[in-house]
Amino acid sequence: MVHSSNKFIGAIGERVALNYLLAKNYELITTNYSTRFGEIDLIMRDKDILVFVEVKTKKGLAFGTPEEMFTQNKLTRVKRMATVYLKGKEVKCRIDMVAVVLDEFNEPVSVKHYANVTQP
Repeated sequence: MVHSSNKFIGAIGERVALNYLLAKNYELITTNYSTRFGEIDLIMRDKDILVFVEVKTKKGLAFGTPEEMFTQNKLTRVKRMATVYLKGKEVKCRIDMVAVVLDEFNEPVSVKHYANVTQP
């Protein structure tokens, strides 16, 4: 049976993004870090930089691309969550976005990594 709930699709996309970034030699710090502002999908390290990763996943492109789901509002929320995570520490960090497109069998057909996003 093929599941289609947003949470299920999101979890698949996060796993795809994690494996993609691990293959690029990123180190996993934690997944699904929750704050009162929401959740950061992945927190990773790229050499000496802490990376907060927002993953956007779509099943097909009939209703737009994953990139279109990454809005200014979402970027602002990720920045707030990152601030909470850092607790005032001065650390080199950035926000990345990974866009995942799945086919009808929930297999990835496209993975795009956008490093250091400053605007959607």
